[in-house]
Amino acid sequence: MANTIILVNPNAGRGRAGALARELVSRQKILSDALWLEPADATDAQAQLDQALSDDCQRLIVVGGDGTLNLAVNAVLDKDLGRKVHLSVLPAGTGADFARTLDPYPTLKTLPVMLNRKQSRPVDVLQVNWQNGQHRYAINTVSAGIAGEVNATLAASPARGSGAYLRATVRAFFSYRPQPFTLTLDGEHCYHGDLTLLAITNGSHFGQGMRVAPQAAIDDGQAEVVAVEAMPRGLLLLRLVRIYLGNHLGAPYVRYRQASDIGIHQNSVASELDIDGENAPGGDITIRVIPGALRFSC
Repeated sequence: MANTIILVNPNAGRGRAGALARELVSRQKILSDALWLEPADATDAQAQLDQALSDDCQRLIVVGGDGTLNLAVNAVLDKDLGRKVHLSVLPAGTGADFARTLDPYPTLKTLPVMLNRKQSRPVDVLQVNWQNGQHRYAINTVSAGIAGEVNATLAASPARGSGAYLRATVRAFFSYRPQPFTLTLDGEHCYHGDLTLLAITNGSHFGQGMRVAPQAAIDDGQAEVVAVEAMPRGLLLLRLVRIYLGNHLGAPYVRYRQASDIGIHQNSVASELDIDGENAPGGDITIRVIPGALRFSC
C-alpha cells in the first residue's frame, strides 16, 4: 500500500490542478513514489480513496478546491485514520476557503517546506448528523438560508469560476425569502425566528472569500455560529460588503456565538445546506465539533 497519496481533481481551477500537482512532484523528491489518483468525478474519487487508504498511508495531499478536500476528509475519517494520516492541501479550485485559514497559505513555494518538516497540527472537524442516522463531516463551514439556495444554484451550473458565488448571491437576494430557524447551542435554546443566513464554521472564510467568521480558529474545539437576521432587501447588498470585509459581527442584525454542540430546526422540508461548498439536504440536524480529529502538515 502507498505511503503517500496525491488526490487531484482534474476539473479544479478549469483544469490547472493537474499541472500544479505535477509541478509539486517535480519540486519534491519525496513525492516521486506517491500514489497518484486523478478520478473522473466525485463517485470515482470516493471509490479510489476507499481502496487506497490504509494503515500504511502516512500522507494525503489534496490538489483541488474545498469540495475535493471535503471528500478526502470524509474518506479519512470514515476509515478512522484522522489522527494517523497527515493531510495537506494545494488549492487549485475557485474557492479555497479553508486554505485561507491556514498559516502560511499553502502554495507551490510554501507546501514543500511544510512537507519536508514532517510536522503536523491538530484540526477540528464538524460532524453533521441527520435524524435518519446519516452523518457527514465538514472541515470548514456548514451554512443554511440563502447560502444553501446559492449553493444549490451553483451545483446546477457548469460555470463555477472566480466570482460565481458572489454573482449567484446577488441574484438570490431578489428571490430569497428568510426562513424560520430554531437554534440550540450547547443544550441552551438560543434563537427562534427568521434568518437570511446561518453559518456554522470551523474556518474563517466561505463563499469564495467572505470573511464570515474572522475570529475562527481551527483547533480550539469550538464552532463559530453566525446568524444574520431577516432585513429589508434594500440593505442586503450593503451588508454583504461587511461580510466580505469581516466587520459584521458587532452589527445589530447579526447574532454571534461559539458552541461545540449545535441543534438546528428548519420548518422548510425543501431547505438546502452548503457543506464545504457541496450541496446537502437540510431539515433538522445537529452539528458536533470533534476536536483535533485531523492532522495537517504545518
